[in-house]
Amino acid sequence: MPLNMRFRFSPTKDGLVKVLGPLETDIMQIIWQDERSTVKKVHRKLSQQREIAYTTVMTTMSRLAEKGVLRRHREGLAYVYTPAITESDFVTMVVQQVLDGLLDDYSTTAIDYMIDYLARRNPKELRRIQQTIQARIAA
Repeated sequence: MPLNMRFRFSPTKDGLVKVLGPLETDIMQIIWQDERSTVKKVHRKLSQQREIAYTTVMTTMSRLAEKGVLRRHREGLAYVYTPAITESDFVTMVVQQVLDGLLDDYSTTAIDYMIDYLARRNPKELRRIQQTIQARIAA
């Protein structure tokens, strides 16, 4: 599922804001929840939380469509937007791209850090990975 998506990774941000901007994340959350929407409907929902221009929402949704995260088609006078990728598949794609980049350039450092991190924060997951590695070696 290749997307035309280029993003900046901001590790200090929370959730999807790490890779999408705050407005893009809010829009995608609405679209993933509703499964199809118009700029007008998304703008109405966002306006309940903050003051935002209709044209800002329209431009952001158009850019998300250009990036391949949203699909759009015309129905009458309005565009209807649907997700081009599920939230779960999007998260998987982002994680794979980030890890591919780290492992391509800094394999030893990245792996050592992941092991140390899991030993400190999630020993159960570290044991699961150990079992998976042992099973792959045995196969």
